[in-house]
Amino acid sequence: MKFLRQSCEWIDRFNFLGACVAAAACALLSVILLVEVLGASVLAWSQPWAVEYASYLCAFVLLSGSGYALRHGAHIRVAVVLAHLPTRLARALDVLCTLCALYISGLLTVGLIEQAWRSHVRHTVSYFVMQTPMWIPQAMVALGAFMLWLALLARLVRLIIHDAPDLADDREVGQGAAE
Repeated sequence: MKFLRQSCEWIDRFNFLGACVAAAACALLSVILLVEVLGASVLAWSQPWAVEYASYLCAFVLLSGSGYALRHGAHIRVAVVLAHLPTRLARALDVLCTLCALYISGLLTVGLIEQAWRSHVRHTVSYFVMQTPMWIPQAMVALGAFMLWLALLARLVRLIIHDAPDLADDREVGQGAAE
């Protein structure tokens, strides 16, 4: 069990790093959009790269911060249902939902990795002016999806070993209604 807890802590650290990078990318996204809006409206001067890199950053921010958000209970979910179920049923439902999310995020991760690899092999570039090699932003998004998958795996492990899956709620899973 010590190995499992340490592995989950390493995943948490990795996702914290992802959240820091996502925050920096979000700040950069804000600067890009601000420059584009001001340049286009005040100077009648548009940046050809702004739309391209803003879309890459948006996708990266969405996924790279998701693992951290999951651990801190910041994802939207219907916890009110779990709170009104008997402990064992709530725990089983939480495990089942986490397994489903793990499967879906695994499919997403594999698909994004395959897409980035195909773009790399085919030397695919964006159709925008900058001609960015597509495997670079695709690999970044795939890394964010992998980070979410790892966070879901850590959540599942914590549920199985009866540790608190969310830092926002440090009580044991399913301690709502009495059995």
